[in-house]
Amino acid sequence: MLALLLAACEDLTIPGGSLPTEELLMLPLGSSAPAPAGVSFYLSNAHATTRNLIHNDGFNTLFARLQVPAGVLSTLDGAPLGANDSVLVTLSADPGVYGLRLAPDGLRFATLGGVTLTFSYVRYGDLTAATGSRYADQTAYANALDVWRETSLDRWVSGGGSGTALNDITTSLSQTGHYVVAASR
Repeated sequence: MLALLLAACEDLTIPGGSLPTEELLMLPLGSSAPAPAGVSFYLSNAHATTRNLIHNDGFNTLFARLQVPAGVLSTLDGAPLGANDSVLVTLSADPGVYGLRLAPDGLRFATLGGVTLTFSYVRYGDLTAATGSRYADQTAYANALDVWRETSLDRWVSGGGSGTALNDITTSLSQTGHYVVAASR
């Protein structure tokens, strides 16, 4: 029965379209890239917060940066958050790819709040993933990269990231969740 339900849900799409994992060409970390350590911290409506995930390479090379302005925590599991509320969150990097999880699930941000997530892949991004793909070269693949958010099991929607080839890529967040840098296959 569960298999039938999952099969039925597989065809559901999010407005604007979503893709299954196998349709994404995720940006891998280079083999020499030290994995970034996760971090837990409080976000508060009372003040702005910026947190970085860095590669443990002796140079503090940026992996990802989360910027959260004051006053943008909206709801947690549907319950409204007030001006003096704070929430313990965790940022953890996905192994082997430019991706991360921002937890807890269920935290929503004010839509006009300007919460941003930036991935910095210039030093350790392995653009050779484009080899043998539909992209003519590594620059074409880099130009196609976007930040994708997992909407349900094995379904991803583009977050509308912006950046230029071979530079950081930034997207606005409306909620916590699982995010990856990828291009459609």
